[in-house]
Amino acid sequence: MTDRYEAIAVRKYEQNGETKTAFTNIGVAFKMRDRDGYSVRLHAMPAPTDGEFTILLMPPKPRDGQQSSAPRQQSGGGMDDDIPF
Repeated sequence: MTDRYEAIAVRKYEQNGETKTAFTNIGVAFKMRDRDGYSVRLHAMPAPTDGEFTILLMPPKPRDGQQSSAPRQQSGGGMDDDIPF
């Protein structure tokens, strides 16, 4: 299990009649050292959709030359239905 997660905002939108999903990295979450839980630090606040905020906590994607601790989908280069970072 990782001690750090990326905070990802999720936004649904329509384009050419299709519903698509955009993912934006807005911060990070760290495991607390002295108690059970996580501390979340946001660089930005997502806009609410229908009065709700949706934030995913995902393991960080490995940088070039590093191995992942969890399987991740490969990015298709766009913002649709795949986390691009």
